[in-house]
Amino acid sequence: MLAVVCGALLVYWACIFFYKYQISLKLVNETVPYQKLSTDYSKTLLVLGDSTGVGVGAEKAEDSVAGRLAKTLDATYVENRAVSGAVVADLPMQFAQASLERYDTILIQIGGNDITHFHDAQKTADALAPLLAKAVSRSTQVILMSAGNVGATTNFPPFVRPFYTRLNLQYHEAFGTVAKQERAVYVNLYTPPGEDPFTAHPETYLAADGFHPSGAGYGLWFDRLKETIPSL
Repeated sequence: MLAVVCGALLVYWACIFFYKYQISLKLVNETVPYQKLSTDYSKTLLVLGDSTGVGVGAEKAEDSVAGRLAKTLDATYVENRAVSGAVVADLPMQFAQASLERYDTILIQIGGNDITHFHDAQKTADALAPLLAKAVSRSTQVILMSAGNVGATTNFPPFVRPFYTRLNLQYHEAFGTVAKQERAVYVNLYTPPGEDPFTAHPETYLAADGFHPSGAGYGLWFDRLKETIPSL
């Protein structure tokens, strides 16, 4: 009987994951990243990273972290090279496509896919270090953000989520350390599950796929960014 129940639960969660994955693909295909391309380079912003850099899940591009940061900085030029599905290993290629030699601010949102793929946190941080060093050499301010708590998402079965939360914590520690070493600013988005609004109110802070933040979710992330950099 126990085997039957476990089998039924696995089938149920497989169906849920597949259904939400299809929603996620639709969101990815429909999302246009926030950009503001112009010839006015007085205040420039470069965005690198994964789907969170693209802003997947936000109702409007302006609601993404990139859009909110651009508005706060009063950026006159915003170039977004983020690609959905990207991992840390993809960042050098994104950076190589950057159009300008220098940027006032570089925002990097990366790590969520490395976590879901169970990539080793320290090895991933070590691979990130050279990219951060290069970014710092070409910008006045480099901001690094990773995923908040992948274990708080609702598209994964409950029995998997604690493993993601544990790995998430390892990533925050490793990314925070490498960011400090390379003189970048690390924004730690982690909140303990018992205090996490994404866990308490997923219908508000997660998109329909149960994985990406909604516009309100990105708002919470941006609030954490402002707390980390009060000068913004």
